[in-house]
Amino acid sequence: TLKVPNSKAVVSTQSTGMRCVLIVAAALLSIAVGLSEKREIILGMPGGIYEGNIKDPEAIEAVKQALVEFKRRAVSSGKLGASDTVIVGDVVDVKEQVVAGKKFIITIKLGVTSKCAGDAKDGFVSAKVCSDSESLGQHKIEVVSQPWMAAKYMFGEF
Repeated sequence: TLKVPNSKAVVSTQSTGMRCVLIVAAALLSIAVGLSEKREIILGMPGGIYEGNIKDPEAIEAVKQALVEFKRRAVSSGKLGASDTVIVGDVVDVKEQVVAGKKFIITIKLGVTSKCAGDAKDGFVSAKVCSDSESLGQHKIEVVSQPWMAAKYMFGEF
């Protein structure tokens, strides 16, 4: 407790000190929150998932590689026969994540048909050309690009 000379006022140093500590702590907290928000907007979270650009050449190549892998897996599982064709619809979404390389999380409409083999090229046909759109389903495909490796692409679950 502190008595101010020539005054009847008594000031408690404990409460004044505590107020100063609280004011400083609140100021530091608001600065820290402001910095983290700015940093997140500017730099993003390391290893976080971000919107990708489907026009990016790396993303286009990842989609092509995913289609080839989709077809390979469909044949090996017996879901795609010798006379069947993979129907390729729209790419719905592409997200990217920096890992040991770059991961593309691709959401695409795909299907299998035996009706449009005449319009197919290399076992693929566009959904815009093939009228058998009933078999189209939305698939999420993860592709990891590692250009420095012998196998440049790795695939997750389809």
